[in-house]
Amino acid sequence: MSPVPGAGRMEQLVEAIAERVVNLVIEAIDVDALMAKIDMDALLDRVDVDGLIDRVDVDKIVSRVDVEQLIERVDVEKIIERVDVEKIIQRVDIDALVEQTELGTIIARSTSGVASEALDLVRAQAVGLDDFLARWVNRILRRNSEGWPVGPPALVSALADVDIPLPADGGAP
Repeated sequence: MSPVPGAGRMEQLVEAIAERVVNLVIEAIDVDALMAKIDMDALLDRVDVDGLIDRVDVDKIVSRVDVEQLIERVDVEKIIERVDVEKIIQRVDIDALVEQTELGTIIARSTSGVASEALDLVRAQAVGLDDFLARWVNRILRRNSEGWPVGPPALVSALADVDIPLPADGGAP
């Protein structure tokens, strides 16, 4: 107990007055005006960005990323719209493709029979390249290949009418 009578009540009164004064001061402050007086550029110049980055635990942040949810949010159609297929095709190195087919060697040794085989090889390579490019374009454009025709309609219908006999052993070697 305090030796001064009524000291406890006096302390309570002083605390109540101080609390009220602090509340009045806080309410009277114009935060917008205060913020207008702060030079944000000077404040940001004083921030040690490298120090902040060094303190960031990137592995912890990445471990919290829900990849499945991120993938669901990606608009694939929008990405496909931005793909410039013409530009991709222009970047295909035709000379390198021709070198890989060894056309130079075939043409150097060509006779009429070899030239015919070379032409067949070029055609086959062109068909293979066409199929390769078609698969990539379809993959990029996310096209579903189910239900596509197996060949040209006239050829497919002509082959359907032909009865091809199988060897008696069922074609086994």
